[in-house]
Amino acid sequence: MRRRIIKLLAIILTIIITAAPLNALAVEGTMGYSGGISVVDPIEKSEYQYSEMCFLTGVPIKLTGTLTIKKTDKNDVVTSTYTYRLSNTEANATLNRVVIFTTTRETKANGQITESTRLSRLPTEVINVGGTTYRLIESGFTQSMITDPKAAINYHTGEFSERKVYAIGTGATRDTVTVTLSGRTYAYDQYWSSTETQRVNMMVEADLRNANPPVKWGGAAEIVVSSATLYQINYAENEPTHISFDGGYVKKRWMESTLDYTARFPEFDKNGLPTDVLKTYKDTQSLGTQMELSRLMVPDIKHLNGYWAEEPISILFGLEILPGTGENFKVGKYLTRREFVGILMNALKDIPADPDVRTATTANSRRSSSKNVPEISPFKDVEPGDLYYEEIKKAYQKGITSGSGNGNFGPNAYITNAEAIKMIVSALGLENLAPYPAAATPFTDNDIIPAYARNAASVAAILGIIEPDYMGRFNPSNRLTNENAANLIFDIINYMGNELIKDYRDRIIDF
Repeated sequence: MRRRIIKLLAIILTIIITAAPLNALAVEGTMGYSGGISVVDPIEKSEYQYSEMCFLTGVPIKLTGTLTIKKTDKNDVVTSTYTYRLSNTEANATLNRVVIFTTTRETKANGQITESTRLSRLPTEVINVGGTTYRLIESGFTQSMITDPKAAINYHTGEFSERKVYAIGTGATRDTVTVTLSGRTYAYDQYWSSTETQRVNMMVEADLRNANPPVKWGGAAEIVVSSATLYQINYAENEPTHISFDGGYVKKRWMESTLDYTARFPEFDKNGLPTDVLKTYKDTQSLGTQMELSRLMVPDIKHLNGYWAEEPISILFGLEILPGTGENFKVGKYLTRREFVGILMNALKDIPADPDVRTATTANSRRSSSKNVPEISPFKDVEPGDLYYEEIKKAYQKGITSGSGNGNFGPNAYITNAEAIKMIVSALGLENLAPYPAAATPFTDNDIIPAYARNAASVAAILGIIEPDYMGRFNPSNRLTNENAANLIFDIINYMGNELIKDYRDRIIDF
């Protein structure tokens, strides 16, 4: 069985654990907008290890150092300050830059959020290379982003452009270098993984009026940058035989970023003047954090030794997604709708907030009401205090489930494949991947899949979350068993942690 190989292969999941030092997300904006990369510095809050390429001289120079980000959110207007301190000792180069952005948010009727970002004022930026100083004298920046917040994932995409003019020296006829950037950002935030990828096109134009003779030259660079947090689970066998358990799973966590560029600039002669020969530069840079190790709980599932779903079940108990310690896990037991929603919400978890943002509070927001507002259940057949009530309420509030009809949830009814897949795809917010206007699933029993679940079944098949049985069927009315639910939840986590990042990072970088 395919799950039997998990002990031999690493399960790559991109994860954020909120209680650990690496709890910062790779949220949109943590790399800035200059074609650089960053990873969280665990020593200082809001401080990132950072690296970018400098092309002002026509020869790529790698600059490394720190990027500090501070944001204040007041009534959907975010003020962000980016402070860069970079250097390259071998090239005798330094960069000091402070940029302040103002971002205005607007929530649309469908819940999507648009953002418009501008410079608050002219940034301060001074770059020194080999004794030559480049001072920023003009700058313009604009960015437009859209965020589609879903139950389990926030999706981001947008465009930005920037034009910067640097002066070399002083005087009316001073030399200048103009840098023009245009880029696209793709990012998402969720509990199990977050990543940001940018594709940047850069043009560099030098106007050297004081050269003898005066000369102009230009070049271009294509840059792809990406940042992510990676989480790997490996099985570790115990060597001693006189031990209470055979082995267990070890979590390994680290952050990494990649910068890949191709640049074309003129070759320069011995006097530093450009020639007609173009030279191509290519390189890949990376940053990463130290790997953190931690053990998962070893559940008591000896009665499942050799069972096809043993590994997914063990991992879910270790991640504390399945309740309990494992000894009461029964194969073949049907799950109720109440139990499935409890496990699903425990796996999805809340989306962590941007760690660099400080929300400014007003006097009205600080006031608290002394009146106790009675709790009102979203469903007639689920009461506050019932088992998994909070999870059911949250699933309703997030749009994962609307119940079983007539204001009921049907908590004690056994959940079917169709109902489970509908909830899962609703949580991911990816139903638009289904063919329009009507989904045609790859399953041989497509025609008996309920209309409400057909799009979800089509998308789940595309994503690889579900597979047909030996007859090619989806079996929409089949009840979900304990082991099949564990396998399904495991596949969701694997998709959110491993497969999704391939689309946002690996495919774009290898494009």
